[in-house]
Amino acid sequence: MPKNSKSSQTVLWWIGWIVLTIASFFVSCAFWTNFIAQHVGPMQQKDVPILWVTAVFGSWIVLLIPLIIVMYAKVDKAYEDSRMAREAAELEKARHLFPIRSVLVDPKDRLLESRWRDTLKSLPETMKKGHLVHLVLRDGRWIENVFIHDKKEILGIYNAGSMDFKSQDIAGVEPADLSHLPKNFNTENWLRLDGVL
Repeated sequence: MPKNSKSSQTVLWWIGWIVLTIASFFVSCAFWTNFIAQHVGPMQQKDVPILWVTAVFGSWIVLLIPLIIVMYAKVDKAYEDSRMAREAAELEKARHLFPIRSVLVDPKDRLLESRWRDTLKSLPETMKKGHLVHLVLRDGRWIENVFIHDKKEILGIYNAGSMDFKSQDIAGVEPADLSHLPKNFNTENWLRLDGVL
């Protein structure tokens, strides 16, 4: 739905809600004025004005309860829609500012064996729930700057086009030296392995 159309509907809904609120007051007034005049007496009679005010405003409040419930639901939905739109806009902005490449690698090929998890437990985290490491593979290859999430999952590889090995091929894990990171250590050079963009 176009944004202008949605805004117009919101304005119309608020106008409708205000009209119903005012109309319910006059309905209450008309009903109790007629009812009291027929069954109790004229307004000049003692205590009739107090009865009229109590009846009118009491019934008006009762009539307002469903309107207030509907209003609350609408406001809550509008707030939720606004929050989701804001988060979507922020995510889109982040994608443009920090573009990444992503492929989906089977999770079982990315999960570390228990011995490497134990090794990571003894190493300081590079960031919260994350380790930047180098991997030594059984075929002798050295894979630099691999991001391990939560000490168990290979989540990203820097300067790689694909993940051409499996976690079962790992023969060693070495912490990356943060003082010797590649020049221009940019977000767009990361390959994310869980398929999330």
